Amino acid sequence: MDQVRLAGDAVGGWLQLPGPATAELMGSVGYDFVCVDTQHGLIGDDALLPMLQALAATGTPSLVRVSHNGLDVIGRALDRGASGVIVPLVESVEQAAAAVSACRYPPHGTRSFGPTRVSWSGRDVLAPGLCAVMIETAAGLDALPGILQVDGLDAIFVGPSDLALGTGRTLAEQDTDPAYDELLGSIAARCGAAGLPVGIYCASAAHVRRFRDLGFTWFAGPAEGVLLRSAAATSLRESR
Repeated sequence: MDQVRLAGDAVGGWLQLPGPATAELMGSVGYDFVCVDTQHGLIGDDALLPMLQALAATGTPSLVRVSHNGLDVIGRALDRGASGVIVPLVESVEQAAAAVSACRYPPHGTRSFGPTRVSWSGRDVLAPGLCAVMIETAAGLDALPGILQVDGLDAIFVGPSDLALGTGRTLAEQDTDPAYDELLGSIAARCGAAGLPVGIYCASAAHVRRFRDLGFTWFAGPAEGVLLRSAAATSLRESR
């Protein structure tokens, strides 16, 4: 299984619908990585393993957005072969440190060791999983300076919709408020100064270009369900 690299300009896919065929299809496109979303997606434990296997068959590195910042869910995602995790709703230095610890075995962390899929994958079984934490609330934003200093943290990932809501904006205003772009740009600048890749969820290719201009360095989305619905609606409209 390939390791995910978020430095530079990485563009990734996003999966919310369960099924290895969909994962294989998305993996075949050529994304730098694909994220399997077990927080807001419809993907449970039983679907996660075959989806990660399908991505591995295409040579596409995988991330899993776990449902919460928990030792159990982070460990299961990594045991099933994910290259790393995206941990949602991180709001303090302590929470960020706990996420990093869950990705590492003792003496450097708290991940439990056991026979896992990684054992037969050819990867170093003791290698830490990549840990990206999400900044998507006002509290997380306030804690960002300290979070950026957490030892072992690999990357920051911004949830733009939740961050907009958490800073008193409507969902529509995340695309129309110049002050919000200034806020996002300041996050990217602080992450860059700390030497950490900073990513963001993108609802469109236009979002990728916009956020790239604001200083973000890796991008994920839109989800395959969004792409499928958009393509279906376009096809129907053009067929009428």
